Amino acid sequence: MGNIMGLVWSMVYIFAVLGVATLVARFTRGASENSRKLVHIMVGNWVFITPMFTELWAVVLVPFSFIIINSLSLKYNIFSAMERTDDSLGTVYYAISMFLLTGAGFALNWPMLPFIGLLIMAYGDGLAAVIGQKWGKRKPFSFAPDKTLAGSMTVAVTAFVITIASILYFGPAQNLANATIAMALFIAGLTAVLAAFIELTGKKGCDNLTLPIGSGLFATLALYYGTTGFFVYLFVSVAILAIAYRMKAISPDGIVAAVLTAVTLYALGGIWIGISLLAFFILGSAVSKIKNQRKRDAESLQEAGGPRNWKQVLCNSLPACVLLWLVYIFPQQDILILLAFAVFAASAADTFSSEIGMLGRGRVFSILTGKTLPNGVSGGVSWLGLGAGIVGSTLLSLLALPQFGWTGMIFVAALGFAGSIVDSILGASIQRRYRGENGQLQDRPSDGHSAPVLGYKLISNNTVNLLTLIVVTVGGHILAYFTILS
Repeated sequence: MGNIMGLVWSMVYIFAVLGVATLVARFTRGASENSRKLVHIMVGNWVFITPMFTELWAVVLVPFSFIIINSLSLKYNIFSAMERTDDSLGTVYYAISMFLLTGAGFALNWPMLPFIGLLIMAYGDGLAAVIGQKWGKRKPFSFAPDKTLAGSMTVAVTAFVITIASILYFGPAQNLANATIAMALFIAGLTAVLAAFIELTGKKGCDNLTLPIGSGLFATLALYYGTTGFFVYLFVSVAILAIAYRMKAISPDGIVAAVLTAVTLYALGGIWIGISLLAFFILGSAVSKIKNQRKRDAESLQEAGGPRNWKQVLCNSLPACVLLWLVYIFPQQDILILLAFAVFAASAADTFSSEIGMLGRGRVFSILTGKTLPNGVSGGVSWLGLGAGIVGSTLLSLLALPQFGWTGMIFVAALGFAGSIVDSILGASIQRRYRGENGQLQDRPSDGHSAPVLGYKLISNNTVNLLTLIVVTVGGHILAYFTILS
């Protein structure tokens, strides 16, 4: 009965908010920022109804319904009071955040997760736009020229208050050691800074996805796993990322993805898997900075380079995070942790192989046909690059030694190098490639809009990296049963 009543109250409440906003828009002669933000803020209060639900299906049914409704509204302008005239998917992202956070909070028994994430999105992001538009004069952020200092401070203050209240309300009920006033203030302060930074990096409504998930996940992990080692690791990670940003090795949205990845890996996997992420990032960034003219010429044929963005960070680390979430659900599966080490070994092998291989003068040939290819084109390998891949994989595999010994280390090293081979095979077979002005193959179109002559248009280098790591984890799991687990 509670689930049915929760569904009824949910629908009544949300449609009442949409109805009021529609009336406001009509009397003010059209949708305005005020009517949109009224919906943005008030819909977030739906989270207070979620304690009525006792089944997972009921919790996620409401936001799932609004993913569909908001998508239709975006296309057909059904609820004009909440829609913009641009191509932003913000309303759809809002519903997706509600779906993911309420579902995860219920399934993991982390009731604080949806409250922190959704209320920071609703009030922090909602009020930031209103206050920033009215009182925001200073725009000091070079990477976010449209965002104001007043708006960012609004997000930070709101996140601080919501996080403290959530920790002190939910923490003692679960007998959590960190649910003290001092720790609540500390975690809330860190969450406030992160939330403000995430909001600054959001574009085209993406902050409706990144802000609630990022701030909710960080605060919850800090509360449940916030040991001294956790926070030391966090500060070291942030310091490394700050240096990398100054060296133009990572973008602001890449920093957000890296911080969330780092705390997830440390909290769920421990110190050594956490260090694996940092080691891969440092070593990968270092070898990418080694240049000669041959490498510069090769890079001109590749997809757009520059600082690592959020896509590159996630494509190289998301499989490891998924594995550790599976370990959280199935705690006796240590093989999953070993495969997480292999993810970074494979990423390092691929990075070393391509970055160092481009420096050499040796012949570059297709891994599938053996035919000569231009230096830097996906699917091409060289003997120098293959040797560098072995080095990269071996270096990262050393971090598996403390937990899995020499057998685990050798398994990770071999699997990591195999991953670099898989990456080259996928690059040669399905990654999009184009004809340059001289008729040679290259990874980027010469005019910016040419159709690929080989591979598939949707398969970029980032996609190949992600697919490779999926193959490594699935193939490694199968291989483990015939070798180290036999």
